[in-house]
Amino acid sequence: MHIHLCRLCSGTLTPPIPSFHDIKASHPMSSNEKKRLRDRRSQQNLREKKLRHVAQLEKQVIHCEQHHSDQGVQRLLQVIEGLRKQNETLLKRQKSLKSLVNSWETELDEPAATGDSSHDLSSLYKELSNREARFSLQTDFNESIPQHGISSLLNAPLPAVSTSPQIRSPSLEPLSAETTPPWNQIPPHTDDFSTRTMISCPWFIYPELIIPCPDIPSSPLDFLYGTKTNPLADMIHTALQRRPVRDPERLSTGWLTYHFSRWVISPSPETYGRLPVFLRPVQGQMTVPHPLVLDFLPWPRIRLNLIRRWHLYSKDRDDLFGFMACCVKIRWPWNETILERNEQNELCIKKAFYEMFMTESGWGLTPDFIRRYPDLVEGMDINQIVIELF
Repeated sequence: MHIHLCRLCSGTLTPPIPSFHDIKASHPMSSNEKKRLRDRRSQQNLREKKLRHVAQLEKQVIHCEQHHSDQGVQRLLQVIEGLRKQNETLLKRQKSLKSLVNSWETELDEPAATGDSSHDLSSLYKELSNREARFSLQTDFNESIPQHGISSLLNAPLPAVSTSPQIRSPSLEPLSAETTPPWNQIPPHTDDFSTRTMISCPWFIYPELIIPCPDIPSSPLDFLYGTKTNPLADMIHTALQRRPVRDPERLSTGWLTYHFSRWVISPSPETYGRLPVFLRPVQGQMTVPHPLVLDFLPWPRIRLNLIRRWHLYSKDRDDLFGFMACCVKIRWPWNETILERNEQNELCIKKAFYEMFMTESGWGLTPDFIRRYPDLVEGMDINQIVIELF
């Protein structure tokens, strides 16, 4: 008892409640004293229990503030919404692939129905070659591209190999805008973005980073020099750094790639409406699965020609895109600046330059590319796309 009293006087220790046996050993207790002693001990146990509970709740509050803020919840909701839209897109592409495979089976079965037993692989190859030739002959590649884009381009159907006039290839049927609006029709792609071995469009490997990005970049400098605040713009800038392109092509290509990627990630009338008419997918892109990078080319005709011949160029894709990066040019004077300051003294894209790269006629190809890849410019007016460098 002497030790307890000393500690109490020093103020360093709360005096412990004497136990029943200690009190009994010093002097006998009455029933009231026993009751008071029990009450004191139960109150002390209750206080200790409350303190432990409060400390546990404080830890939970600190954890929630760190990991469950409103901004974090909104970001997770955006990721979930993006993944949901991707699942819907994958289901649509799966249906498109099934329809395409079924059309192949129908076309392959037709020659057998004619009863010609000599129809071997050689004759089948000739039929497929004739099929491509008929496409080139019956499609008017020199017609002007409709300004309303996707639903009316290349409406001319491809006749089937069979002699039956009722059979038509579903891959060249016009899109039905009544069932699915154009802004919600993403071209089917063959890329596997679940792996990290992609050469083109690597930003689609990181949906958790690019989904929260704004629909419109905050500054054109993001594509010229990179950025720490916009992962999508920064990854596009890094990808463009691999190619020897000058600033006008770097900025215009990065700007269009950014908006097309935002539309693929978050299809909506707004993201689709920001695409220039010539960059919106056409019929051939919607029916034939292909690498996503082909959709970024500024000429619909070249996109279709390359999609049809991708089996010939897929092995040398890096050489093709490297050479194309050197030959695709904006019709902008070499000594003319592409940026100007606005009223807030911020650097922005010049209006004339923006209008230039937002139109198909503002883009050109050097004669070197046309001579090396004449099949990719098939059906185009060379005089309109060629650009001479001086």
